[in-house]
Amino acid sequence: MTQEENKLKYIEKDTKIVILGTFPSEASRDTFFYHKSTNQFWTILSKLYNCNDICHLQKNEISKDKEKQLIDRRIKFLTKHQIGLWDVIDKCDIDKSKDSSIKNPSYNDLASLKTECPKLEHIYFSSKKAFQFYQKYLHDNLKDSAIKTWLENVVIKEALPSPSSANARMTLEQKQKRWGELLGLFN
Repeated sequence: MTQEENKLKYIEKDTKIVILGTFPSEASRDTFFYHKSTNQFWTILSKLYNCNDICHLQKNEISKDKEKQLIDRRIKFLTKHQIGLWDVIDKCDIDKSKDSSIKNPSYNDLASLKTECPKLEHIYFSSKKAFQFYQKYLHDNLKDSAIKTWLENVVIKEALPSPSSANARMTLEQKQKRWGELLGLFN
């Protein structure tokens, strides 16, 4: 188990939706969010928004240039749809990419979203574990009642089904359907 630091954050001033994860996987820490090829995050969003060019590269397509182009397309997608990505945890002791192994977490300053994203409407969590860490952050770290109230008003209190391939309780299609319902894409 090693102490790791989270250097990832994608938030724009026009962001209306933020999806918070727990902490980046090993594959994502030096690249971009949800970069592990088995993670279904980008596959789910690609199907919901009909945007196939944000899906993971095939093994025979992988190169530094192609990965950079993929990350650029993902950033354009997020900007177009006013989606921000960040994690609840800033630093922690973690065994590889296992959220269940997280120890000694220190939290990102989630209250900063109020000024960074004046148009923010909703905060979602990419897993139940991310939501649990958020609740701990809110309880242990946030003393400002006005910010606490603001966060409680923008937070969606049901976590999105985890896009991790380890979440085998749901099929990709079931995850996609539930994400669409929670994100308000299906009426």
